[in-house]
Amino acid sequence: MRVPREHVVQLLRDAGLPTAAAEAEEVLPDPVEYDEAEGFLGQHGLTKDELISRRGGSP
Repeated sequence: MRVPREHVVQLLRDAGLPTAAAEAEEVLPDPVEYDEAEGFLGQHGLTKDELISRRGGSP
């Protein structure tokens, strides 16, 4: 499954991670495969569920 890179970038910004968001803009392709986006989160010590939680949601 693919998602727009900007979606990943905005999720990171909304989660209070501007440095990771800026890096995502530079290194992720557009569109980005879901697995690749998840790998990018892992490189920053995050999981999808942690990102959702940081944004105020529940997994």
